[in-house]
Amino acid sequence: MFLMKEYRLRPIAEESVQASLVGYPILLQNLLSSRGITTREDAEKFFNPHYQNDLHDPYLLKDMDKAVDRILVAIKNKERILIYSDYDADGIPGGVMMREFFDRIGYGNVENYIPHRHDEGYGLHLEAVETFPEKEIRLLITIDCGIVDIESVARANALGMDVIITDHHEPGGSLPEAYAIVNPKREDCDYPEKILCGTGVAFKLIQAILEKNCFDLALGQEKWFLDLVGIATLSDMVPLVGENRALAYFGLKVLQKSPRPGLQQLWKKLKVNQRNIVEDDIGFSLAPRVNAASRMGKPMDGFKLLYTKDLNEGIESALHLDKINDERKGVVAGIVKDLRKRIKEKELVGELPSVLVFGNPEWKPSLLGLAGNALLDDIRRPIFLWGRNGDTQLKGSCRSDGSVNLILLMEKAKESFAQFWRT
Repeated sequence: MFLMKEYRLRPIAEESVQASLVGYPILLQNLLSSRGITTREDAEKFFNPHYQNDLHDPYLLKDMDKAVDRILVAIKNKERILIYSDYDADGIPGGVMMREFFDRIGYGNVENYIPHRHDEGYGLHLEAVETFPEKEIRLLITIDCGIVDIESVARANALGMDVIITDHHEPGGSLPEAYAIVNPKREDCDYPEKILCGTGVAFKLIQAILEKNCFDLALGQEKWFLDLVGIATLSDMVPLVGENRALAYFGLKVLQKSPRPGLQQLWKKLKVNQRNIVEDDIGFSLAPRVNAASRMGKPMDGFKLLYTKDLNEGIESALHLDKINDERKGVVAGIVKDLRKRIKEKELVGELPSVLVFGNPEWKPSLLGLAGNALLDDIRRPIFLWGRNGDTQLKGSCRSDGSVNLILLMEKAKESFAQFWRT
């Protein structure tokens, strides 16, 4: 079952690169070179992000002008706006950020919706869209989802809603007929940074709105949202170069000063000095607890941790998320133990197949990606895991060690899947 893992050393920096980076330790020269940073100028930019210089013009994003104009019309006409965000540690901070933006400009005719991970799953759901007319929603803004939800967007249009999609996932074969689609991965979008996280794309929307109408806010007010952008950027593990590096760098600066009661109480619970927060505190402490809200319960619990301004509610949220994260660890450990036993049994009767598939209707689909990650180093082959959601549908996750393109693999057997996507 346990295979020897192969390690390969990257080549050392070429002599010309070493000469350009003279003054840096040789190890650092090699690390920079492996990241494509081969000049002193690029190294200085890498180590010293600059807010003005490293962030691109938001209006370089396709459809940004349309999205901004439609939101300004909605505000002028006092239309009800719904912010529909994904349920993970990218989508939830984005939903909080967009809501706080409207709060800050004094516009209150807004509400948030986060789909239930187990009962609804990822994306803009048709069943949810059907309920929005009851709430008199006229404008629907997605955060970190929507790019493949053609049918749901069409239904929203038919029900009298305009849809603005902000997303960063790969588009499908065709785009939804939304009022505006802001996604740097659109083929017709020339935005320089293609790998923003979902909250990063939403942040560009806020930047663009304030460029056109500052709503009497002081210049640079959007920077106070960078704590949320930093959380999402580091949680989503996008490459920390260019604009992403600046967003993460300044996001940490704001996080170290953030007055959010929920975060302050969580840091206290974890014995983390807020003034000294680093990337690992986000990736290994905060993000798992925000994600635990949807994996183990209700995604709005994660929203509450970041959004609340009430100290008592902040204490309650921090304790609750820490508790359910511990529960999540226990459940995942149980699944992994079961899987190791099954893999061992397969080995005893013969050689392991090149692709592993396991399932159990008692397993929560939201936890299977974590279980797959825990096994990859051991099995070093693709693994597909399935469980059952709140309905009768089987859902799951798959992981690869990099030797197989899972999307191409599933395309060859697409008749076996009701739906699949890459997140």
